[in-house]
Amino acid sequence: MAIPRKDLPRFVMKCWNLAKKANEQNRVAEIERQRFYVGGDLQWREEEITKRKDQQRPWITINKVKPAVDQIEGDIRLNPPGPQVHPVTETGADSDTADIMAGLIREVEYRSAAKTAYSLAGRDSACSGFGCLELATEWAGERSFSQRLVILPVEDPCTVFFDPTSRKANRQDAMWAGKLKMYSKEEYESEFGKRKVTQAGGWHAIGWMQEAIGINGNLAMVNEWTGAGLGPYFVCEFYMVELERRILRMYTDLIARYDDETVPKGVKPKEGAEYTREVPKRTVKKYLVDALEVLDETEWPGNLIPLFPVLGPEVYIKGKLHRLSLIAGAIDAQRGFNFAATAATEMASYSSKAPWIGPRGTFDDPRWKTANTEWWSFLEYTPVWVVNEGNPSESVLAPPPTKNTWETAIEWALQLAAFFSDSIKSVTAIYDPSLGQVKGDQSGKAIEQLRSESSVGNFSYADNLHRAIEVIYQEMCCIFPKIMDSATVATIIRADGEPEKKLINQDFSATQGIDPKTGKKGQSNNICLGEYSARVTVDKSYLDRQDEALSLMVEFMKLAPQAMATPGVAAQVLRLIGQGNPKVDAIADMLAPPQPGEEMTPQQLQAQLQQEQVKSQQLQQVAQQLHMAVQAKLPQVEADKFKALLDNLTKIRVAEITASKDRDKAAADREADTLEHLTGMAHETAMQAAEHEHEEGMADKQAQAASEQQDQAHQQTLEQQQQAAEQEPVEAKQ
Repeated sequence: MAIPRKDLPRFVMKCWNLAKKANEQNRVAEIERQRFYVGGDLQWREEEITKRKDQQRPWITINKVKPAVDQIEGDIRLNPPGPQVHPVTETGADSDTADIMAGLIREVEYRSAAKTAYSLAGRDSACSGFGCLELATEWAGERSFSQRLVILPVEDPCTVFFDPTSRKANRQDAMWAGKLKMYSKEEYESEFGKRKVTQAGGWHAIGWMQEAIGINGNLAMVNEWTGAGLGPYFVCEFYMVELERRILRMYTDLIARYDDETVPKGVKPKEGAEYTREVPKRTVKKYLVDALEVLDETEWPGNLIPLFPVLGPEVYIKGKLHRLSLIAGAIDAQRGFNFAATAATEMASYSSKAPWIGPRGTFDDPRWKTANTEWWSFLEYTPVWVVNEGNPSESVLAPPPTKNTWETAIEWALQLAAFFSDSIKSVTAIYDPSLGQVKGDQSGKAIEQLRSESSVGNFSYADNLHRAIEVIYQEMCCIFPKIMDSATVATIIRADGEPEKKLINQDFSATQGIDPKTGKKGQSNNICLGEYSARVTVDKSYLDRQDEALSLMVEFMKLAPQAMATPGVAAQVLRLIGQGNPKVDAIADMLAPPQPGEEMTPQQLQAQLQQEQVKSQQLQQVAQQLHMAVQAKLPQVEADKFKALLDNLTKIRVAEITASKDRDKAAADREADTLEHLTGMAHETAMQAAEHEHEEGMADKQAQAASEQQDQAHQQTLEQQQQAAEQEPVEAKQ
C-alpha cells in the first residue's frame, strides 16, 4: 500500500501505538525479567524496600538466575555461528562462487564485530524472551560511492516494534516494522538540523498545536513523541513493504528481470509462455520520521525488513500471544530465595540482640547493660530467692539469666532457601556441572549426564538465534549481487580466518578463455548469476580448534615419546606451537627443513634459497675441478686403452693360429675384427687427443709469442716517446 508522504508521520505513530497495545503484556513481562537479570534492588518491589528502610530491616539479593542466562551467552560466544553457502540453480551458480559468497558474509561479520551482536541478541532472548539483530548498509569510506553491508546490535529491544499480524518465527512476513531513537534538542538539531518539532518552542507557540493536530490528528501521541514540543524527541526508522503486480521474464542469460530493469546488450527474453509470469514485486521502503514530518526516504536493496527478532518460545492461548524466556519460570523461586536468605540473615542479626531473661534484681552488675554489644569474659548475677508456686510457704533459688537465640528458625529458613535454589535449577535446566560447581564424589558419567540435560533443556534459545542468523545470511545472498554488480576485487575471509583478495564478476571466457590463476575455463566468479542458499554452521573457531589439536598432540607425545624420533615430527610440532613465530620456525628448520611443496613463510623460503645457492656454488666448483682433472688425464687414459686393446688382439691372433676347429677360428675372426675396429677407434681417439694436446700446446706458444711481441712493441713505443721528450728541450734551446 502506498501512503502519501504527508500522512506518513501519523501512520507511523498509529503503527507504534497498535504494536504497543498488542504486545503490552509481553513488554511488561520482558521488563520484569530484565530487572531480575540485573539483580540487586531491582528484584524487590519498591514498596517492600521502602517498608524495610523505614523499619531498619535488611533486604538481601543473591542473584541465582543470571548465571543461567550467562551460560547461554557463553555457549554462543564459545561456538560462534558461521555461513555455509550452496548453489541452488543448475546454471549460473557453482561451488567456487558459493565459497566466495560465504567469504563475503564472513568479511561482513568480521568487519561488523557480529559476534558481539549475536551474543547480545542471544542473551536478550534467554533473559527477556526478545532480542533483535539489524542488517544495514554503510558507505565504504568517506569519499566512496559504493555501499557495503554491516550487522548491527540492538542494545534495547524495547525500542523495536513489529506488525502484530505477522506470525513467522523471525517475522519475515511483517508488512511494517520500526525502531525508535530518542534525541535531546541539541542532538536532534546536530543530526537533522532545525525542523518543525524543534522550532515549535513548546505548546505555547501560536499555530503549532493546530498544525500538529491537523497533520497527525492525535494530540496525546504528538505530545508523547515530542515532550510537549520541548523534547526529548522520538525519531523512528520505519520500514514498510510495498507490493506491486509486475511482469517477470526470463532472459537468455538465465536471469529473471522485470520489464523496467536494464537488460545487458545482446541479452533477449526467452520465448514461450513458461518464461513469463505475473508476480507481486516486493519493495521495502525505509523512512526516517519524527512526529511531524519525513526526514529521509530510501529504498532497501533486500527483500525483507532488515530487523530480525530473536524470540523465546511463543505460545498462543485463545489467540493471545504469550512469549517465554529462560528465567520466566524462575522469577517466583528467585523472589522466595531472596526472602528466605533475608529472613535467615535477619534472625542471625537478632540473635545477638535478643534480651536476657531473669528475675528482677538479678542484673545488679552494670555490665549487663552492654551484654549485647560488648564481649565480656564473664558476667556476674545476683542470686534471687523466689516463692515456690507449688508450695507458697517455701522459697527456692531462681534460675540464672537465659537468652533465646532462634537457632531452629534459622535452620528452617536455610532449608527453605535450598528448596528455592533447587527450584531455580530445575526451571532453567542449568545444573551445577554446567556452572562449574561439581562435587568430588560424583562420577564423571553423572556429571556428563547433567550437562547433557542442561544443553537439551535450553537449546531452543541458541537454535532460535541461529535461525535468525540464517535469515540474515539468505538476505545477504540477495543483496550482494545488487550492491556488487560490476567487475571488482573484493576481500573475503576464508574458513580459516585469513583474508584473501578475489576477482568477482570477472569473465575470462571473452578474452583468453582461461583464468590465469585457477586455470579453469570460463571461470568468472560472477555472483550476479544463479541463486544460492545459505545455512548456519555452529562450531568452534579455527584458532580454537587449532589450540585443541595442539593440546591433544602434546598429550599424545607424552604417551608416545618415541613418535618424536620420527623425522620431521618434532619440527612440525614446534611450528604448530610457534604459530608463525620466526624464532621458533628457525629452530624447526634446523631440525627438519621444509620439504618441496610444503607451505613455508617468506623467511623460510629466503633461508632455503640461500642454502640452495651455496650448494649450487659448491657443485660448480667440484664440476670445474673434475673437468680439469679429466682434461689432464685424457691422453694417458686413451694410451692405456689402446695398449690394452693391442694386447687382447695379440692374444686372439695367437689363439687363431693354435685353433684346430673352423668354428673356433670363425669365432676368433669375428672377435679379432671387432677388436681391430675398436683398436682403430682407440687409435683414432688417441691421435685426436694427441693432436688436441699438440694444438693446445701450439696455441699456448702462439699466445705467449703474441704476448712477447706486444711487450716488445709496447717497450719500443715507450723508448720512442722518451727520445721525443729528450729532443724537445734541445730544439727549444736552438
